[in-house]
Amino acid sequence: MSLFEKKHFKHIDWLTVIIVLGLVAFGTIALASVMATPFDGTEKGLTDYMSRFNMEYLTKHITNFLIGFAALLLVIVFDYSILKTFSLYIYGGVIGLLALLFVFGKVRGGAQGWFVFDTIERAIQPGELSKIALTVMLAKVVSGAMDRDGRLLRFKDILLAVGITMLPFMLIVLQPDYGTAFVLLAIMIVILFIARIKWIYIIAAALFGGGGVVLAYQFVLTDKQKDRIDVFLNPENASDDAKYHVTKSKMAIGSGQLLGKGFFGEETLAQLRYIPARHTDFIFSGITEAIGFVGSSILIIVFFTLIFRWIYIAYKSRDNFGTLLVAGITAMLIAHVFENIGMTMGLMPVTGIPLPFISYGGSNMLTNLIGVGIVLNVYMRRPIKPRHIDMLRPSRAFGRTKYTGQDEDSLL
Repeated sequence: MSLFEKKHFKHIDWLTVIIVLGLVAFGTIALASVMATPFDGTEKGLTDYMSRFNMEYLTKHITNFLIGFAALLLVIVFDYSILKTFSLYIYGGVIGLLALLFVFGKVRGGAQGWFVFDTIERAIQPGELSKIALTVMLAKVVSGAMDRDGRLLRFKDILLAVGITMLPFMLIVLQPDYGTAFVLLAIMIVILFIARIKWIYIIAAALFGGGGVVLAYQFVLTDKQKDRIDVFLNPENASDDAKYHVTKSKMAIGSGQLLGKGFFGEETLAQLRYIPARHTDFIFSGITEAIGFVGSSILIIVFFTLIFRWIYIAYKSRDNFGTLLVAGITAMLIAHVFENIGMTMGLMPVTGIPLPFISYGGSNMLTNLIGVGIVLNVYMRRPIKPRHIDMLRPSRAFGRTKYTGQDEDSLL
């Protein structure tokens, strides 16, 4: 649980830092463009362009980043092993907040998932924080089983992991917020997969989950929620209202063609308010309109680069706990990127998931940057090849032996 030292700074993952800062900067430019009063070509200088920006959203977006970045710095100060000590408190605190939403929460986007503070014009979404809390709690429980048995073998440990996931999952489903609930399941699935759970459990879970989805569609979901799924699976049966978001999103994406219209172009569909939720859930549509197929493909490649980098960091972790922490954060990123981009193109159901580091939203930005802080923390404290053979200890994460002793600087 040592404090941050100069030797840790030498080991920071600058590739992650550069990519994340680049995505935030790009998202700020995109937000400035899609939320601006439509440009008409008469702008001649910086003052004319600035006068059309929605400074309220820009100011809040930058503030959200600064708050999240402060949280990131706080996360990397202490050795990530301290999260084991406080995992139950973090998890319990978020569960408490999720429960209080049903008494004090406000409805936004059809879900009672927000605490709104009108005096400071801010809001917080505990469902976003539940992604970090679940990752930390699952990493502690599952890594403990792996340290003991080499992999996740005992049925009671698996049952405990599933129970830990289902508690926040059900509280979020009841809001209802199916997008966030989907991310929690993705985190659990990836962590259990990394823990090398037996295939019989995976097959049983797939069969049970598939049956549960069918039953939920028939007997639990409302007609409006079924409509959102029909847009993806059976567009012919979906109502015009359900197709509204996806249809307009596709038109904006198609209007960008190969190279796009450029940011701050004249009267884009995003600026004309043609795209719904253009600054949050459907910001990728406005981005693709601006930078076209080529630019959006590059953006996707950047996300893939970050994902594969984090997979590498998980592999290089000094222990199972660190590996599972990074795996959970990576699962969260993958779920958001695939679902958000997919739903804008009609390839995934519309669930209201933001695009990480780019969409407007304080709770999501805070959660993502805390996740980045955890990844950086794990990488900074990765093992450097020890000098003494007796400092090795076997670990079976990713099916291999890893060094879990002190790093090279600590041996001097």
